Amino acid sequence: MMAYTCREICNQIDEYAPARLALEGDPIGLHTGSYDQKVSRLFMALELTPDVAREAADFNPQMIIVHHTPLFKPLKQLRDEGGHNQIILELIRRQISLYTAHTNLDCVRGGVNDVLAERLGLTEITILQARSQSDPDAGLGRVGVLSEPATLAEYAEFVKKALGARKVRYCGSKDRQVNKVAVCGGAGAFLMNEAASCGADAYITADVEHHEGIQAMELGLALIDGGHFATENPVISVLAAWLGDRMPELTIGVSKISGDPFCYVD
Repeated sequence: MMAYTCREICNQIDEYAPARLALEGDPIGLHTGSYDQKVSRLFMALELTPDVAREAADFNPQMIIVHHTPLFKPLKQLRDEGGHNQIILELIRRQISLYTAHTNLDCVRGGVNDVLAERLGLTEITILQARSQSDPDAGLGRVGVLSEPATLAEYAEFVKKALGARKVRYCGSKDRQVNKVAVCGGAGAFLMNEAASCGADAYITADVEHHEGIQAMELGLALIDGGHFATENPVISVLAAWLGDRMPELTIGVSKISGDPFCYVD
């Protein structure tokens, strides 16, 4: 079986989600391993929890791609004591390269937010907040319209099913009509004012705090919290398919156990 180099795979990812689009200070790129590593088996997941790391080890890859790096905050020690320390040590021991595509994958066209918008039935999709004046066609969040208006309660139920989310919560009148929708995968409450300013009837994001729900109501904006994992994970299979088309000799595995870390009481 043909093996690609880690560098070749990194270059393909950078073509899909250019590193220049990452927000300042975001730790993306190759975190462990070598650019010269030969890769015939690649594993992909939203994040590398201990359970997902074991799943990856069973797949026996030479490289792993994640959206959330275990090295988001610098490690002060690297010891055999569980958690992120243990994950990184095992990657090094097994000579597995780890690559992260984070806010560059959020911002790029075709990335986290376009995949989310399309999954949620939006058309005429535009960018909610441009990355910069030099990159007007990239940025955080998306805005679009539904093919048919729905009530907020109906659309919240659709969001739950479309994302396979365990739970979805919303702020606003259940009978409110929803036509124009803004979205931002992951923790995107900071874009609430932009969503209201663009005339969106509803804003779908995740990790919404109590006071942010109150703020949405004050803005006259319906708010749907679809969960962090559920709003971001759909892009992983899309990126895997894209890489598979361009590197047909590469065996790609996508995590089947990565998921929402929370359990819910009905």
